[in-house]
Amino acid sequence: MVENDLVTAEHDLAGPPRLSAPARAAARRFAEVVCPPGMLTHHRTDRVLAEFEQVLGALAPAARKGLVVALVALDQGARLYPRSRGRRFTRLDDQAAEAYIRALLSRVWLAELVQRIKGLVVMCYYELPVVQREIGYDPAPYIAAVSRRRLESYGPQIRAGEAAVTAKHRRQDSEQPGAGSEQPGAGSEQPGAEH
Repeated sequence: MVENDLVTAEHDLAGPPRLSAPARAAARRFAEVVCPPGMLTHHRTDRVLAEFEQVLGALAPAARKGLVVALVALDQGARLYPRSRGRRFTRLDDQAAEAYIRALLSRVWLAELVQRIKGLVVMCYYELPVVQREIGYDPAPYIAAVSRRRLESYGPQIRAGEAAVTAKHRRQDSEQPGAGSEQPGAGSEQPGAEH
């Protein structure tokens, strides 16, 4: 296991990387400020953070680390914000935390970064199945319709492409050492076969 101050990641592929405690606290507070009120009302913060960690797992390592560093910097940077009186973002009350985020969004050189983090976190909120049901979002019929249209329009090309890939893999498998009649159970060398 590799650990540092920002991300704890397993070397196996068992799951997404887990945020360190400081990064998780910053992501939690950020989500509480930027997500719709339903997140707190319905106690969905942990589910949003789990979804956020899934998103982190899909990012390239450099992008993941950059995003986590930005969250920790956002947390510590609040100490410089006058209304925080030296406190970290995670320690600010709701009004001061919201004012701090608004202040960051008003800074041209920070606004884009903060807006991107906000977009990811809010997207994670709207990825929760319960939230999708609440807003009436059901992509299944649309996906089914697009899949049908795709097969109607491109069915022969898709089948030809799949057949080409399958044939290529079969050819590669047969060209590997030990393939063919030398394999146990191939040809007349099978155990119990009459000679």
